[in-house]
Amino acid sequence: MRYARLFLASFLLLISFQKLVAQNRSVFDLRGKNFEEPVRLNGTWDFHWMKLIESSKGLRPSMNKVEVPHDWATETIDNEILTSTGYTTYSVRLLVDKDRPPIGIYIPHAFSSYKLIVNDSLVWTSGEVGTTKEEYRGFREPKIVSLREFKTGTLDVLIQVANFDHHNAGLYFPLEVGIYDNLIRTVRTNQGISLFLAGGFFITGIVLLAFSTVYRHLSLPIPFYAFFSLSMMYRMIGTDYYPLHAMFNDFNFNLALCIEYLSAYSAAMFGGLFIFFMYPNQTPKWTKWSFITVTFIYMLLTVFTDSLFFTSILRYYLIFILVYIVFFILIILKAKKEDEPTSDYLIITVAVVFLWALFQTLSFLNITDPYYELRVILMGSIIILCNLALFRTFVLRINIVKQAEADFEYQKSRQTMLSLISHEIKMPIASLQMNMEMLKMSSERPEKFEKVKDKIVGLSLNAVETIKRMLHDFIYFMSLDQKSNDLLSFDDIKCFISDNWSLKLFANASIDMDLKKYPTDKLTLKYILNTVVGNAEKYTRNIDKPVEIHLGGEANEIMIEVRDFGVGMSDEQLAKMGTEQAKIDENQEITGMGFYLAKELAQRLGHDLSITSRGSDGTSVFIRITV
Repeated sequence: MRYARLFLASFLLLISFQKLVAQNRSVFDLRGKNFEEPVRLNGTWDFHWMKLIESSKGLRPSMNKVEVPHDWATETIDNEILTSTGYTTYSVRLLVDKDRPPIGIYIPHAFSSYKLIVNDSLVWTSGEVGTTKEEYRGFREPKIVSLREFKTGTLDVLIQVANFDHHNAGLYFPLEVGIYDNLIRTVRTNQGISLFLAGGFFITGIVLLAFSTVYRHLSLPIPFYAFFSLSMMYRMIGTDYYPLHAMFNDFNFNLALCIEYLSAYSAAMFGGLFIFFMYPNQTPKWTKWSFITVTFIYMLLTVFTDSLFFTSILRYYLIFILVYIVFFILIILKAKKEDEPTSDYLIITVAVVFLWALFQTLSFLNITDPYYELRVILMGSIIILCNLALFRTFVLRINIVKQAEADFEYQKSRQTMLSLISHEIKMPIASLQMNMEMLKMSSERPEKFEKVKDKIVGLSLNAVETIKRMLHDFIYFMSLDQKSNDLLSFDDIKCFISDNWSLKLFANASIDMDLKKYPTDKLTLKYILNTVVGNAEKYTRNIDKPVEIHLGGEANEIMIEVRDFGVGMSDEQLAKMGTEQAKIDENQEITGMGFYLAKELAQRLGHDLSITSRGSDGTSVFIRITV
């Protein structure tokens, strides 16, 4: 009887213990859920430290409970804080309806390898879980594991996790249970969005690199932003939903981890350099060099130190970069205040970058949820605003540079004119000097003076006229701001030519051009035509036909042709027309300064002045005026 009572007491104690064990087991009751909206498995999980459990049969609840998601390096067991390196098994029981829809479990990734076991069946492995670093291999890829083949109402979930590479460890991000197809669609959509944004950064980077080769005066800011874009491109495909890892599932984990961190630092580096070199006058030297030095040190540490170390110091750099983004905004505001070519878009862009970096920092520190959708919106805004800002800012800068180049060309043309005048005016001056010497020598011999006086006077008058003409041309060329101030129709130009030159005029318009107006300046056009007509008449012999003017009109242009019937010009003479090397020559004066001036003035009006030799039939000079 005594033994019977002892047996009964032991039996009742065993039943009570089993009930107590069952009550202490971590359980998520998901019965009654339709899973249209994913259910997060945030809460208490059993935590079996330094154990890799393969089966839930006979598994007793762990004395250690953790709140998932978490970082096990912040957990305490037996009054000791755990290290980042090690391995563990998480266990939980899911209670679901038997007539539930096809569901799956979404695991963003675990730091840094894991196995998923459901009802004692291995359903997924990411990387290699091991008890030593040699047995272990990390990997990251978001995964949706189907649970549709498990028909029971109870799902015992074991997740083995090992980490020997990263400062963070364990189930760091929330796990979700939802309808399998919906989860797959969400992940694929987000990976597609990441690829789309990466493509935007890639195109921007490549286009700007090509752009910098064309506009070399912006060779520093543009390549810096191009490399910033390419760094951000990798951030989009090598983090968050890891589309790159999904495409290359054998991608070396340590290399991927290193590039992931380097891309963060390089994006910050090139973004900062872009601001510093875009606005050097507003950037304090200590700001630039301290930023570059700190970032470069972090990049070196990423390359040359163990991943456990360089992943542990990122949090400090994130705080550092948030402070510097505020500096960037202040630099741009100062530049705008001092009338530097900048854009409001650039200020807004840097502010959005600050918000994006802030959410990245809070997510990395596990203070908030990842908020992937919000970060995508911010990232898309960065791409759009950056391109608008760059376009606006660079257009302003290019316009300034082009204006400087135009001023330089204008000053160069003035210098060319001075050179031509100083060179060519020597001829009439030399003629005057020679005449004065002849006059001086003949003044003592009256009989000889009578013979040469008419010749001396004639030569002197010609020299004076030449000098006056040169001075007139020079003053006109240098003093007037030749622009297309007049709008003339075909008939207006026809009357303009008839009123100013008594030459035979042939006018022929291919269409009705009464309503068409062509921009020009009548005073400058008169000077150009005077030069061209004067040269044509000078080289027309008495036996040649007189100079003619032919006026033709089409839809978008008017062509004025001054046609002479002299001896024509050689190819060598044509090649020298209108160049700075032109010289006054008694045989071909049209290649001299007058034609050079006429061509320069035509270009200022937006007209085209060209010359063609018709061989023995003469020469034609064309002035093309376009709408």
